[in-house]
Amino acid sequence: MPELPEVEIVKQSLNKSITGKIIKDILIKNRNLRFKIPKNFEKNIVKKKIVKVDRFSKHLILKFEDSSNLMIHLGMSGTIHLISKSRKKNSITNTSFYHSPLLPKKA
Repeated sequence: MPELPEVEIVKQSLNKSITGKIIKDILIKNRNLRFKIPKNFEKNIVKKKIVKVDRFSKHLILKFEDSSNLMIHLGMSGTIHLISKSRKKNSITNTSFYHSPLLPKKA
């Protein structure tokens, strides 16, 4: 689990790379987390413009143009991977500073 300074680094990295961008797609691999993710979750987030990334403790908060928010916890890995449709194979996707810079292989 990442420590507070690591979460802050991810926040700063996300602020530089995703502020002003619109979410085009969301991939949820496991809906059975601490709180189940509803089936219509993606519809509520897709097409929203990110205006800022904040942090509250070890949670990241994406702030959207319509004043809604999305709270994210980095879990045990401490990473968020940003993937663009035009990315080259084996390109760096990780916003962390100490984990593998490549997207994990599918299990």
